[in-house]
Amino acid sequence: MSWSSIVGQERVKALLKRTIQSGRIAHAYLFYGPEGIGKDALAIEFAKTLNCAKGGVEACGICPNCQRMDSFQYPNIKLVFALPVGKNEEKGDDPIDVLTEAQVAEVQEQIQTKAKDPYQRIEITKANFIKINSVRDIKREAAMSRIEDGKKIFIIFNADMMNAEASNSLLKTLEEPLPGTILLLTTSAKDQLLPTIVSRCQLIKCDLLSDAEIETALIAHDGANESIARLAAQLANGSYSNARRLSVQDMMGERKDVVEFMRLVLGKRKTALIDMLDELASSTDRLGIERWLKLLQSWLRDALLIQQKAHAPILEEEKQSMESFVKNFQQANLIAAIQSVEKAIAHLDKNVYLHLILTTLAIDLRKNITEVPLV
Repeated sequence: MSWSSIVGQERVKALLKRTIQSGRIAHAYLFYGPEGIGKDALAIEFAKTLNCAKGGVEACGICPNCQRMDSFQYPNIKLVFALPVGKNEEKGDDPIDVLTEAQVAEVQEQIQTKAKDPYQRIEITKANFIKINSVRDIKREAAMSRIEDGKKIFIIFNADMMNAEASNSLLKTLEEPLPGTILLLTTSAKDQLLPTIVSRCQLIKCDLLSDAEIETALIAHDGANESIARLAAQLANGSYSNARRLSVQDMMGERKDVVEFMRLVLGKRKTALIDMLDELASSTDRLGIERWLKLLQSWLRDALLIQQKAHAPILEEEKQSMESFVKNFQQANLIAAIQSVEKAIAHLDKNVYLHLILTTLAIDLRKNITEVPLV
């Protein structure tokens, strides 16, 4: 891995590089921001660069330290994450040694997966929180003599999963920094951490990714075709992981619902439209409605590109019907239609009645596309 392999986050990368170049490394950092934007990847690359034998703001990727870090085999780097509680586990027990062979195998498999893909979340069966023994292990490991030169770095993934005992134990460690030791915490729920833990860390706020950054990554790293990557990026809410989880089948099914909605809005089957609005408002939560509206917005943007005879990476399954739509409604004000959807999305955050949002949207869309009122 390298800085360039991390999707987006150019501001944060520049900040971390300046920090390394200055040599003024704090004893603890908290990487925070929404799920799936690269917090873990940033923390891992920061740790790798700090221990690269060549020094500098870029890890060389070829020295023994870098190569072992790539597989998490470097002894100066330790990972902390949620683990199951071992049978008869007691205070001071090694957090791994108390697990069964099957659990240890699962942990090792998850670590290997994380090493290959830092955007994968480590999830162990029956691991509901970060144990106090895992946090105590930090102090024990830090007190041991270094096997090799370099900084001892502990990366605590999803630090908000610490239980109360673990949080208090970590706080004591932060209050008495261990020489030559650096703690890197990541979280998508900073408010769930003890304020005293947050206050003792250097805060690294990570940014939402742009649609373009996500789209490029999906094409380059995941082999997605251009149209699917673009659609997934628009629905991902700035999260690369969200985009990767989106099923092609689910997206295509939902886009078909969008097309049916447009047919009903522009047609004469008012009863069918009312039934669809009722179903959407009653069976879908606000997050589901937001996703559906973004799909609608994406469909209208594609139609606008065709209308303007611009390049449009349209899904083959939709190309014919979309071209037919543009031909049949040549005077459609698609920019205003897109703005109507944007307004509907904004109203979701204001707790406006869902049925009212969707009904108003249907009226606005018909007016913008046909100039014929929906009465």
